[in-house]
Amino acid sequence: MNPAALGLALSGGALAGLALPHAYTWLTTYPSAIAGMRTSEVAEGDTSASRRVSARSARTLVAVSELCGIGLSVASAGLAWLLRDAPGGLPLLAVWLVVMHTGVLLAAVDVAVRRLPTPVISAATLAISVVLAGQAATTGQARTLVAAALAAAALGGLYLALVIIAGSEMGLGDVRLAALLGAALGATSWPAVLLGGLLPFVLAAPEALARLALRRAHSIAFGPYLVAGALIAAVVDG
Repeated sequence: MNPAALGLALSGGALAGLALPHAYTWLTTYPSAIAGMRTSEVAEGDTSASRRVSARSARTLVAVSELCGIGLSVASAGLAWLLRDAPGGLPLLAVWLVVMHTGVLLAAVDVAVRRLPTPVISAATLAISVVLAGQAATTGQARTLVAAALAAAALGGLYLALVIIAGSEMGLGDVRLAALLGAALGATSWPAVLLGGLLPFVLAAPEALARLALRRAHSIAFGPYLVAGALIAAVVDG
């Protein structure tokens, strides 16, 4: 494995893991922050949430952060090893590390509060765009950047249509996340786009059938399946 790839994976995973519990706590304790409200607005409206945060043990949060840092660092190194032969090289690995690190946070928040934080998705989209634009500028070839944009539009458009059809079963957060993952999949290959577009529905089917059998009305948190499907598609293609 390329030492630079391993270093990027280990350091990026460690930093993301350390920040993960703090970001999760903020986004699940202050649900209004998910919509991108200013900190002052959130603080004024969520005084009870502020008391809950202050009551938590800082020592426990630090310990959890350290464990997450180790775990995500190891997982990132594993992803780097699985993508070691992928033609996209270091830029493609950087793209998928962004997907993995933000995807873990997005999936956890979606399960907890059935929301996908717009600021997190926007930041990840910006990071991926910068990586791919930088690659296009340094190599003089924009094919990967164009493919990523087209795939993002395709998957985002597909999920927007599903939101219109399915109504409350999906939300615009799913649309934004699908577009983000579409960009990463498009930078990988078109077969990966197809596989990454289909897998979430396959992975979510058992839960959907179980909820139907148990007559549970709560909607499925689809974000984890979107992220898992994209990562599996990237590894299979790589």
